[in-house]
Amino acid sequence: MKKILLIVSSTLLLANNFLAQDTDDDKKFRLGLKVAAQPTWFSSNESATTKGGAGFGFGFGLVTEFRLGKTASFVTGIGGDFESGSVRYKFDPLSSTPHSVGYITDNAGNLKELKDGVNQADLIQTGDVLYAGVTERKIKTTHVTIPIALKMMTKEMGGFKYFGMFGGEIGIRVKSRATDKYTSSFTSTSYNLSSGTNTNININKDGSLIPLRVGMNVGLGAEYRLSGSTSMFLSINYFRSFTNLMRKESAYMVYDSKIYSDGTMTFFRVKQGIFMNAIRINVGILF
Repeated sequence: MKKILLIVSSTLLLANNFLAQDTDDDKKFRLGLKVAAQPTWFSSNESATTKGGAGFGFGFGLVTEFRLGKTASFVTGIGGDFESGSVRYKFDPLSSTPHSVGYITDNAGNLKELKDGVNQADLIQTGDVLYAGVTERKIKTTHVTIPIALKMMTKEMGGFKYFGMFGGEIGIRVKSRATDKYTSSFTSTSYNLSSGTNTNININKDGSLIPLRVGMNVGLGAEYRLSGSTSMFLSINYFRSFTNLMRKESAYMVYDSKIYSDGTMTFFRVKQGIFMNAIRINVGILF
């Protein structure tokens, strides 16, 4: 009898130790997956560029957690974020200081760099199109993102744990495209004074020279234990980029020009300061 009791008690002790090792509280490393729906918009620090409409994006990624203590973890991972938003440009061509944004594309639809000293007669070549009076630009971007955050979590209550996150995010720009609304367009042989839309413009080469985005990422959320160390989570995060999506001064977009007596031109370039904002609604699972 004593032997049976010893075997049973030993078995229960081993089972208890095994289950304890499988709990979230004792696991030092967790791996998971997430998806995110995210309303996104751009803000600007330039007076001639203002916030336009918001867009709707999404994201996905791999999540990794390294436990630092019973209530704190270091969170990182890697993912992809697809975002969009609009900016509006000042349009005042008849003032004493005119402002009307324009640019030129070649016959393949690519932006042409506007260099000071070009002769007016050579500005628009066959196949080129000058878009003038650009009033709004919708931008879509793709970034590979790496979050770096501290996660502070409560003790479990009824299967739930609640947490707050504070940290940053590094993003690598992969793609950026634009759709513009303009008031008129010109070619080497004709002009069109009616408004229109120019779509699928590759603006990557007018983006920041280093395709790196750094920003703040903070949020609140909750986890629900499914079994052992496996949990589902929901969080709402606010993201704000600190780095400019574009070059500070565009190489392709101008808002005015000056023509000299010899026919050469000087351009007044559009100042660019465009920063991403997002509300991310994350749903995922941790193992």
